Amino acid sequence: MPSSVLQDEKARSAKKNDEPPDEEKKLLAKAKHGDAEAFGKLVESYQRRVYTVIYRFVRNHNDADDLAQESFIRAYKAIDRFDLRYPFGPWMYRIAINLTLNYLKKRKLKIVDSDLARQSSGKNPASKWKQDETRHRVHKAIAGLPIKLRHVLVLRVYENWPYAQIAEVLELPIGTVMSRLSRAREVLKEELGELL
Repeated sequence: MPSSVLQDEKARSAKKNDEPPDEEKKLLAKAKHGDAEAFGKLVESYQRRVYTVIYRFVRNHNDADDLAQESFIRAYKAIDRFDLRYPFGPWMYRIAINLTLNYLKKRKLKIVDSDLARQSSGKNPASKWKQDETRHRVHKAIAGLPIKLRHVLVLRVYENWPYAQIAEVLELPIGTVMSRLSRAREVLKEELGELL
């Protein structure tokens, strides 16, 4: 990646992450002082995005719901240690991703596309079968990636996060994020060459 693109992304991320929006800042200040209603509004703002990130890892709606709820409970318990100079999002994502990765390590789960079980409304059974087979192979290949490659790939490709945000949330140097993403893509290309 050209250094000018990387610098532009770092600058955008720095501007975006310098300080939380005023409304969020007020809610965070109230939540730090024990206002459960203010924290509830933060949950409403972030719950869908947190759930989606978690779902991309676990590929199961019930597990994603449980992990998202547990993430917000942990955030609420730790909110008094939150630094108001920073936005809530990266901190919340870090809690959710760490909880999810620990869950996956404990259960040694692989990403499985539970959506494959759903019926497609497609009219051509052969086409539907081919799409399902392709989706299954892609998800199986992603599931086979080492977890450190998989989480970078999921956040970049499925969630479309910028490198700087991934680096911040996963507490990695941006170069490490880029090299892990590159390695994940190489492995997938070797495994799925004819599909890519």
